[in-house]
Amino acid sequence: MRSFFLFIAGLGLTSAAYAQVATQQPLRQLHPDRLLLKTAPLTLFDPSTSALMLGLEFRPVPRIGLELDYGFRFVPLQLFYWNQNKDNLRYQKFKLEGRYYIPRSERQQWYGAAEAFYVPQSYDLKSGTYERGDERRAYDGAHIEREVRGVALKAGLMQRLGQRLWLDMALGLGIRQREVRYQTRNERTADPLFDAPNQNFLAATPDPGRSTRIAPAAALRVGYTLLR
Repeated sequence: MRSFFLFIAGLGLTSAAYAQVATQQPLRQLHPDRLLLKTAPLTLFDPSTSALMLGLEFRPVPRIGLELDYGFRFVPLQLFYWNQNKDNLRYQKFKLEGRYYIPRSERQQWYGAAEAFYVPQSYDLKSGTYERGDERRAYDGAHIEREVRGVALKAGLMQRLGQRLWLDMALGLGIRQREVRYQTRNERTADPLFDAPNQNFLAATPDPGRSTRIAPAAALRVGYTLLR
């Protein structure tokens, strides 16, 4: 956690440094929108943490963008929530991004970006199984705490769709770390006949522990200009 927050602080300082350099260099005569409200519609379909994601991007100078996104639980569609058996489900999504723009025109602006994200989640399970070493364990109840954090580098495009409407698309690569902790009740060695996993594969609870992997990063947002 300490290294994660240190990264966020470093990202902010780096963006500030870029802003200082950018103001000292002659730029193409471009007048970007300075404050945008954004939403990421595809996060509504996340099978594990469906959320309504909202964000603000501020452009202090034409080539620099600073964006902060927050997502809260939003599951009215319930598309992937069959047979989850998750009670007291809570989660949030946080994302911080710094951008350097290479504008081509008023309607089309390419950029490179660095982002950091953090998704804490907790819930209760009535029963289930997990693997510990080479053994499968069963339990009659468990409290699960799950944290996902990571960083990524992306290349993207801001395409103007109307006078105030934007489409924001990006692809990249990053590092993603997941940590899962269990607090169980009546834990025992699992019986292969009577203790089968009872969650759908799209939203199954991972085994306890920490894992880190390289993962693709993608974003699709719709933006609306609040301030020019």
